[in-house]
Amino acid sequence: MNNSGEAFVMVHSTSEIIEMFYQLAFFVIGTPINVFALIKTSRNVREGGVESRLVKLSRQLLIAHIMVLFMYGIWRSYWIYNIVWTQGDILCRVFSFLCALPFHLWSNMVAAIAIDMLCCITSPLSSYRTGANRVNWLITLAWGFAILCASPMSILRGTIQINDEDMYQCYPRTDVFNDDILIAFNLFHVITSFYIPLFIVIICYLAIGFSIRKQMAERRLLQDGGQSGQKTTNTKARFLRASVAIICTFLFTWLPYQVLALLRIVCISEECQEVVSKLNWLQAIIIASTCINPFLYRFGSEPKRSSYYCSTMDTAGSRSVRRSTTVREAEAQRVAAAAHRARCGGVEHQQQQSTNLANPTLSPRSTRATVREPPRVPHRLKNTKSNEV
Repeated sequence: MNNSGEAFVMVHSTSEIIEMFYQLAFFVIGTPINVFALIKTSRNVREGGVESRLVKLSRQLLIAHIMVLFMYGIWRSYWIYNIVWTQGDILCRVFSFLCALPFHLWSNMVAAIAIDMLCCITSPLSSYRTGANRVNWLITLAWGFAILCASPMSILRGTIQINDEDMYQCYPRTDVFNDDILIAFNLFHVITSFYIPLFIVIICYLAIGFSIRKQMAERRLLQDGGQSGQKTTNTKARFLRASVAIICTFLFTWLPYQVLALLRIVCISEECQEVVSKLNWLQAIIIASTCINPFLYRFGSEPKRSSYYCSTMDTAGSRSVRRSTTVREAEAQRVAAAAHRARCGGVEHQQQQSTNLANPTLSPRSTRATVREPPRVPHRLKNTKSNEV
């Protein structure tokens, strides 16, 4: 959109054409990937798979990705194509809210993954009892804070008339709110959508690092090399690596644009604003990550298997806990029976040795004969004189 004197000429700039092109490309590529990953994880759980807490949280990230792809690939591209906003004030407010919501949800879910991982590492024994409820609460809080933080967008933005002509844009309401309020809200939006979740993630993983270091030191002292402990440790490591991959992807794809957004608020000089305006393409990295992240979320739903070595990451219900308890009880009974047989065998062996010591002249064959029952006397020969010599 260019201005030429008094005339208002609507022409797409080169940057607008590029932005519309990559947004549509990401929508075409990323939407099927995210929808397929969402359906696959849901289907695996319905078919009897063990749903881990991590994949339950990851499904919320997939929903956020689909929302981002739709809002930018379809709705925002349609706005760029028309150059001006043609859908009225109400849809402008809805558009502003829905553009902010998935980004808040995305960052909140990444923070929720870090919190859940911290609870798993520091208190693994309580995971069976409180893990599923904790994840449900984390998801509810993530959605609640996302809606709360994105709601002001529908108030501070609306349609603005352009140059007294019958054309409008969906912009911040500078005619209603002063610059201080708009700057304060932009700062609030940037901090709550990235920097606060990032601070939570950093704190959680510092605590995780200290906890793992302490557990490794204790394990070396106890020399715990059991199979169950080894499998649990391997599963912990696998899910820890997976969560670290999600968070690192979030950090490296979001950080450049969020630094740019913060500079846009803090740096008010014309030179700084000109430099910042040339780096708006950094937002494309965030949108592009929606096509990559589903490959990091493909773990967590596994075929149904024995829960004897259940991971602390599994949302084990009462049924799986009862099954693992039954397996342990059966193994305990087998061990007790083997110990009983060993004790009985040891007593018989000691009796035989004492008999041999009391009668050293007896051979092993005669010793065995002594423990046999005496031969039965026929009933007709009992109590008769004829057998006497």
